[in-house]
Amino acid sequence: METQKKSKKKWILIVVLLVVAVLGGYRIMEAIKPQATAETVPINVTVGTAYIGSIYATSPLTGRIDPIASASVVPMAAGEVTAVYVSLGDQVQKGDVLFKMDNTQMATSYQQAKIAYTSASLDFERISVLYKEGAVSLQQYQGAKAQLDVSAQSLASASDAMNNYTVTSPIDGFITSVNVSTGSLASQAMPSVTIADTSQLEINTGVSEYLISRVKPGDNVDIFIKTLSEAPFTGIVKAISPAPVAGTLTYPVTISVEDPSGTVKAGMFAEVQVVSERKDDVLCIPSGAVFIKSGESRVVVLKDRIPSIITVKTGLDNGTLVEILSGLSVGDVVVTTGQQYVTDGEVVNIVGE
Repeated sequence: METQKKSKKKWILIVVLLVVAVLGGYRIMEAIKPQATAETVPINVTVGTAYIGSIYATSPLTGRIDPIASASVVPMAAGEVTAVYVSLGDQVQKGDVLFKMDNTQMATSYQQAKIAYTSASLDFERISVLYKEGAVSLQQYQGAKAQLDVSAQSLASASDAMNNYTVTSPIDGFITSVNVSTGSLASQAMPSVTIADTSQLEINTGVSEYLISRVKPGDNVDIFIKTLSEAPFTGIVKAISPAPVAGTLTYPVTISVEDPSGTVKAGMFAEVQVVSERKDDVLCIPSGAVFIKSGESRVVVLKDRIPSIITVKTGLDNGTLVEILSGLSVGDVVVTTGQQYVTDGEVVNIVGE
């Protein structure tokens, strides 16, 4: 009986040992089994290529669009307006009559001067004949000549004064304001009519002493007028003052506006981008490709989608392109966006190609 009990205990112990052995083996196998690794997803990046080109930096100037010529017409004499021949927006030529004023009193003076001149002219002709015949003295001849000269000057003055009552345009252009009407009084206190020649528009601005040596007549510039378009208009530097404005270090500059479409109007606010520095035939890459790490300029270069982070030396940077002085070669493919997530040597995915 006891032998059976001992035999039963023995078998139970063997089973327990077997279970422990199996569990221990399983744990050992699990421990040494290679762990499955998560699949790495390539980082998405955009790229650019290093190339030889031109790069330039610009400096902004501001100003308003001006007509090439303008005139504020103030009459030379005061008087009641009898007729107005122009309206706002009318196109006029130099010499066209703008308005007339009452010249009754001046007409009387003109007629008197004309009569006096006619009389003096006849007297001089008569005295000249007599002087040639020796019938009058030299003194009488000279007196008649002097009288003729005085009357001629008086007639000319009266004629000029008469002309002041007929006001004409001093320039070609468009009427921008009319401040008189029939029956009103035109005076010299304010312009009666203003005229602007908008056949050519220009910007009058100034450049600093830093830029004056970098700008010359004939240079092309970009003109931005935000109220019209995001695209620039073309401008040409027309004239540069050789000396600054008194008391300042600003040199006056005139820039002509090229606008065949006629959309640009006088009075608009404009920003002019002047080239302050330019380099040609240099190695360029997009500015966004360069990042700073540990105080050094670096770029990510791709070869067969494998990135390498390298240090470069940069030159002129205009915010769009940057000059590379060393570290890259023509044709190198560089990462322009996403480089902050790239790991050296890990494959990336190029998008936007």
